[in-house]
Amino acid sequence: MFKLNPERNIQINQEIISKFLELYDISDFTFKSIDEGISNNSFLIESNNKKYVLRVYSQDRKTNDEILLEIKFQDYLRDNGIKIPLIYKNNKDEDFFVLNIEDKDWQFLLMEFVEGNSINSNIDRILISDIAQTQARMHLLGIQFSDLVKEDNNKWADLKDTMANKIVSLPVDNSEVSDFLERVRAYKYILNPELPHGYNHLDLDFDGNIIVLDNKVNGIIDFDDLSYSPSVVCLGCSLWNILGDEGVESMNYYLGEYQKIRPLNNLELETLPNIITFRNYVIGIIRLLLWDENTPLSDIEDLIKLEEKIPHLKF
Repeated sequence: MFKLNPERNIQINQEIISKFLELYDISDFTFKSIDEGISNNSFLIESNNKKYVLRVYSQDRKTNDEILLEIKFQDYLRDNGIKIPLIYKNNKDEDFFVLNIEDKDWQFLLMEFVEGNSINSNIDRILISDIAQTQARMHLLGIQFSDLVKEDNNKWADLKDTMANKIVSLPVDNSEVSDFLERVRAYKYILNPELPHGYNHLDLDFDGNIIVLDNKVNGIIDFDDLSYSPSVVCLGCSLWNILGDEGVESMNYYLGEYQKIRPLNNLELETLPNIITFRNYVIGIIRLLLWDENTPLSDIEDLIKLEEKIPHLKF
């Protein structure tokens, strides 16, 4: 998968991985890149019939303290019944390690490999229910976690674009796409400070971050976007995903199953269409930034069509 900022990613090789894996007493191994994610690098490590995932954070993506918080939150979720891969401590009792390579510090961690696959299209209602209720439990735990950690948690003030200015020129000569870009740049939605906040994943999509085995959630991965935020924003991002992939009926079913665990208040329900619109804009900008000669125009046209439908959704 293409990276948004490839210049910030490490050029990995056997020697570099060996230096890191020495800290885990792993010497005989094979590795290959995992083609997921637009920011960090991940690699499948196999050694003595056991599989691991090595993550290398992109340069200046996160501070060490932010990574520690990310790990602490995953531990909290796992301890409370959410299927989160274990992050292994090295022989120095560290959750992650900073390795200096050519005068640059790179943050590494090693985690459990989760058996299963990303979700395919046409998912059934049993799986929709499991995902929705897993997310609802994560949101309740995220609210609890925010009360446990001593962090300076500032509430989100608004939803607005932060990436469109990276598009110097459109990769396609199309007036509808140009108009879409201008709407994204102009968009700003003020969030009510009364919205329930907690620590949230914010990228629970069905294309890579939910691992399924035997039609059940077997693992939630990639907490890179973890943030203290309105819980309904995380939900809205997932609703956008299922709306685009499976349609309104499946989206409404997902929301109903979610609310069996965590009912939304009226303020959250009123906010949902705006969050889904914002997610549609964010994905649109990412697709334009990653555009190449093989990208079909439908990748952005589908989002423009979806944009027209979102204001008519009823919650």
